[in-house]
Amino acid sequence: MTDDYNFEGLPLASLRPGTTVLVAGPSHAGTRHLAFRMLSGPPTEGAILVSTNQRAGRIADDWARSGFELDKERAAILDCVGDDDQNVPAQVLPVSGPSDLTGIGMRYSDVYRTFRQSGVERVRTGLFSVSTLLSFGDLKTVSRFVHTLVGRIDAVDGIGVFCIDPGMHDEQTVSTITQFCSARIDVRETESGQELRARGIPDQPREWMNFDVETE
Repeated sequence: MTDDYNFEGLPLASLRPGTTVLVAGPSHAGTRHLAFRMLSGPPTEGAILVSTNQRAGRIADDWARSGFELDKERAAILDCVGDDDQNVPAQVLPVSGPSDLTGIGMRYSDVYRTFRQSGVERVRTGLFSVSTLLSFGDLKTVSRFVHTLVGRIDAVDGIGVFCIDPGMHDEQTVSTITQFCSARIDVRETESGQELRARGIPDQPREWMNFDVETE
């Protein structure tokens, strides 16, 4: 039996392998940093991040600030923007653009296969963000891609963390994407700081809870 995934330093219950979580909220509310921290597992785990709207170098910097120690053996960024920075401490696999969903899928398969061959068996997958994909493609096409990626994550007992900004879409669009995921975490910013509220996570309270944006 595969162990559940844990999220050190966050007020979140552990999740069973195969789970994909939709993290919904504006980026300034700490949504991205929450997702980075959910992707930051122990050295025995790998992580693949699909970056649809930021250069790999910027993603790597933000990810490192979450407390994750990037290295090319277990961290990969699928870069849909284009980045010629040779000093990124992760594997960077270029994709022609956020509209190239087939290319993203192929790159994902390639890097996952490389991880498995090097002995990394548990992989956390991030998608930053679904909102960008929706700005380049229609809901039906993007939904099909999300559904396929969720299926891949489930098949290999991984975990997925997908970001979306509800303020950029109508309620029906967000609901459609949500239904393909196992759980959802809403994020908001208040006078007292960032807060999250989870749905669909077993043993997880449903009230709003504070969380730290960055580690010490």
